Amino acid sequence: TNRESMSGGLLRVASQALAFFGRRAAPPPPPAGWFDFSRFTPYEETLGCPLWSLVLFASLCAVYVGLQAAEYASAGAVGSGGDEAATNGAGAKNGAKKHGTEKEFRAFQWRWGMVYCTITLADWLQGTHMYALYDSYNLGKDNIGNLFLTGFGSGAIFSTVIGPFVDRFGRKRGCVLYCVLEIVINFLEHFNDMRVLLLGRVLGGISTSLLFSAFESWLVSEHRKRNFPEQWLERVFSLNGAINGIMAIIAGLVAQVLAVNLRLGNIGPFQGAIALTAVALVQIAPWEENYGDRKAEVGESLSLALRTMRGQPSLWLLGVVQSLFEGAMYTFVFNWVPMLEPLAPANKQPFPHGLIFACFMLSIASGSTLFEFASRSLDSRHSMVVTLFVSTAVLATPVVVDSFAAVLTAFLVFEACVGAFGPGCATLRSRVIPSSIHSTILNFYRITLNIAVVAGTKGSTLADTNTLFSACAVCLGLATACQVVLSADPKVRRAVVGKED
Repeated sequence: TNRESMSGGLLRVASQALAFFGRRAAPPPPPAGWFDFSRFTPYEETLGCPLWSLVLFASLCAVYVGLQAAEYASAGAVGSGGDEAATNGAGAKNGAKKHGTEKEFRAFQWRWGMVYCTITLADWLQGTHMYALYDSYNLGKDNIGNLFLTGFGSGAIFSTVIGPFVDRFGRKRGCVLYCVLEIVINFLEHFNDMRVLLLGRVLGGISTSLLFSAFESWLVSEHRKRNFPEQWLERVFSLNGAINGIMAIIAGLVAQVLAVNLRLGNIGPFQGAIALTAVALVQIAPWEENYGDRKAEVGESLSLALRTMRGQPSLWLLGVVQSLFEGAMYTFVFNWVPMLEPLAPANKQPFPHGLIFACFMLSIASGSTLFEFASRSLDSRHSMVVTLFVSTAVLATPVVVDSFAAVLTAFLVFEACVGAFGPGCATLRSRVIPSSIHSTILNFYRITLNIAVVAGTKGSTLADTNTLFSACAVCLGLATACQVVLSADPKVRRAVVGKED
């Protein structure tokens, strides 16, 4: 779903970046306000974008680099001192096996991060030119929209089967199957045939379900198998969020090189994704397999998951929070341009869609890092409440304020909340979802999420932007209320839950 919704912005990132390095320098510009589009300077004409957008992008880069440096220094201090000693002492006190060391954890985190970088870059690469490729096939907007909706619908339908399959037959096998499907899907994109492309989108729904269940299930189980402290999962999930944002920006640049510089055309990024997915297969090969309930049939796993959710309200409540937030997030993805662009002062300079998108991705990465900082003093269930409350406020901003600077700032803050929500929600999932049916529950969540995405996509064509952002704020307000109730559940507060049942 990420790759299908962000395609336009990534290409613009690459185009503007290459334009920056490919043109000659211009004389210094006269002073102008950062948001003054009407005053053109030689620099702005040379760069092809307003000066304020470059300053904003550079500032966010500096913020992210600073956060990473501070996090690295802080993590080193923690790893050499009390955190490791405290966790090992707790394990000894309980007569349990000694926890894995900080050095072992960093090695595990590095190996996982390399795989996650590869699959995320391949995933984003496909999104950069997906719409452009379909448009070059002269399919028409209706058919292109039907292709996207087919992918969402397929994900909703097959999610009920994918989860039990992964839990029973192995999480590593699920990850391998994802890679194989992605290679097949990207091969099918080479054919200008609606039936073949529809088949690719159906398979894409299956692969998306695997992407968001098999990898996380394997990670959580392997983390516990190596006996690392539960709280260290937050560090891995935070890393995932940062990787996702950075790979989105890199994907735009790589896609530009493949499509334009190497003259592969709109299909070039898909060929690059095939190569990267093949690399991911090699990286996954050394992984050890882990399972959920291997004895349960698919029907039994589904029945067990439903019974568990009925008996444990925190499970379905967390699913509601996730669906409401991500439904609002995808509605934002489809509507930030029509909301923000009209607020910009009229000028001859084109609106810098690509750089704004890059700024959003940097905000996501920074939000993930901020979550890791907050998790050292604030439990994830509380940081989630703060994240959802702030998200509600900032998405309500464009409804009541018509200032370009204020709305852009609100959108940047919301993207930072997106970066914090990902690892926060994943941490809570690892606490409340039993390991034996982890993938099954995750895919139940995907059903409601895909329905919410379809509703948000259709809503973008039926309502004006103010109405849509009002609806997003209401949904996020409901998610905040649900999270407050969820935070009071003893199972969410428990330090270690969700072990093998």
